[in-house]
Amino acid sequence: MIHQLWQNVLSAVLRLLLIALVCASSAGNATSNEQWQETLEGFVDGLVTTGLDQDAVAGAVVVIVSGDDVILSRGYRLSDVRTARSMSPEADIIPLASVTKVFTALAILQLEDNGRLSLDDPIARHLPRLQLNQRFGDVTIAHLLSHTAGLEERYSGYFAVHGEQGNTPAIEQISKILPRQIRPPGDVISYSNASYVLLGEIIAQVSGQPFEEYIADTILSPLGIDNARFMHEPSALRGTSPFHVWDAGRYVAVDPSPFHAIHLSSGGLALTAEAMGRIMQMLLLQGTGDETPALTSTSIEAMFKPARPDAAEFSGRTIGYWTERWAGHTVYHHGGSHFGFHTNMVLVPSMDLGFFVAANGPSGSALTGLPRRVLREVIAPHERPVAARSDCDTACLRDFTGHYIPTRRNETGLDRLHALNSHRMDLQIADDDMLLLSGLGHSRLFQAIAEDQFETPEGDFRLGFRRDVSGGVIGAHFSGGIHTFDRTGFWHSAASLNSALWAALAGSLLCLAGAVITWRSKSRLTDMVFSLGVGWIVGVGICMVVVVPLLNGQDLSSHAFAGIGLWTLTCLYAAAVGTLVWSAAWLLRPLQSANAMRTERFVVFAAMPLFAWALLAAWIWNLPTAALTW
Repeated sequence: MIHQLWQNVLSAVLRLLLIALVCASSAGNATSNEQWQETLEGFVDGLVTTGLDQDAVAGAVVVIVSGDDVILSRGYRLSDVRTARSMSPEADIIPLASVTKVFTALAILQLEDNGRLSLDDPIARHLPRLQLNQRFGDVTIAHLLSHTAGLEERYSGYFAVHGEQGNTPAIEQISKILPRQIRPPGDVISYSNASYVLLGEIIAQVSGQPFEEYIADTILSPLGIDNARFMHEPSALRGTSPFHVWDAGRYVAVDPSPFHAIHLSSGGLALTAEAMGRIMQMLLLQGTGDETPALTSTSIEAMFKPARPDAAEFSGRTIGYWTERWAGHTVYHHGGSHFGFHTNMVLVPSMDLGFFVAANGPSGSALTGLPRRVLREVIAPHERPVAARSDCDTACLRDFTGHYIPTRRNETGLDRLHALNSHRMDLQIADDDMLLLSGLGHSRLFQAIAEDQFETPEGDFRLGFRRDVSGGVIGAHFSGGIHTFDRTGFWHSAASLNSALWAALAGSLLCLAGAVITWRSKSRLTDMVFSLGVGWIVGVGICMVVVVPLLNGQDLSSHAFAGIGLWTLTCLYAAAVGTLVWSAAWLLRPLQSANAMRTERFVVFAAMPLFAWALLAAWIWNLPTAALTW
């Protein structure tokens, strides 16, 4: 009995000690969590205010959620300089730009969950009147979701509304602005606004509702969000916050211009940051309350599935998000940049965390990097797994060096010139057998970790390469396809344009020199030679006036006389072809005497290959067809 009593007493003491230990641990964790949140708030405040000053951004909002809790919800500085109103997560309606694509993907998955479509469906099944020449293969809904439909990307005039649309069916409007298919579907990721325009029309056709009504009714209303706006609405009805530009030492407020309804599914939703907090809680499968048929966990979870689990170059893309590893955690994110706002939504399911950041200004892209810095420097500063380094000497590295251009580009229109200065990437060999990447707004060193795979020494970013059947490197993918590139050839480099320019100038000067020689020897000018020289010099000058703004990254859709300039290019090209035909006919004429006109014939004969080379380059760079493809 005494022994049994002693055992009971000992057991009770041990239980009390265990409970006390657990309570102490819980108290310690509570204190730690409280300190972590305090550190988070101070870090975010400092980072945002510094970023606003450095980038001359008027204001910003930040919302961070975890489960049912809102850890941080804060506005910073100006929302509207005209009224001196401050940014507010509850009051400011912010254009989400491409973050809208998350809602488009969720809507498609809801319709699949309800048995109304399949991701493997060819788009022609739901859009039979679509005019798209799928010459490289049939496009499916899955291709559209993962940006692998093989469509090029248009810039100039893409979002502009050309004239009144009237009662023209949406599918006809889409067919007119739809870029061409330039590569096989599933070949490579190439970010595509047009793909999500098509998804929006599929949602409308399958559901029987316009895209904006379907999103409002099935995604937003069940969450109690009734203040959504869409960017096709007039400014007075839309009520979106203005963006600001820094001009002559002061902020100037600009109301975002509406664009046509066919683009809504690509980037036309506007919400408050507070509403985005609720959206993130839903996407993290928290705070949804009672499920509705539209908001099932099946469709939400499907967004996190890899788009192509069998291909490393697609590892950065899920069905609904871009995905990376930050500080040892898998994150899912989508950003947007349009209407003068920069937005970013980041989900960290392993920590039940969601971030939403919006910067009110055209130069606020640096602020949208806040979630990465918070995760790496505040929440998980010591979690930085780095892959083991593999051998790759100078000879090995030489395979990967060179210039790369984004797969997100235009091939059949004048926007092809954007490839020369938009997101170009250069790789060269650095010390310690590493690759130096220059481009994408920064420079980084990469070390080999596997065959055709590289990683930064800190373990933050990965760089992979694609090869053709002969084993040559033909492209690269950054962070699993978030950015993808083709290795440049001659016809995708500035060298081809420069060679055309110098060839045209050399031919012109050659003709003018021939005219001078003739004048000095015979006291007369030959009309043919002189006209060729002057005509080509004037033509090159006019061409450069039109093309240089594009080379500097300007959008022709914002120019009042863009159409006149583009038709001028087309007319110049036709006139230049005419001069070559005229020159050839002139050369075939019989000589009047053995010595007459030999100098003129020689310079014209020598100039013709130079002019022909300039015309070939102009054709490849789509200059003569600019007015037709704009």
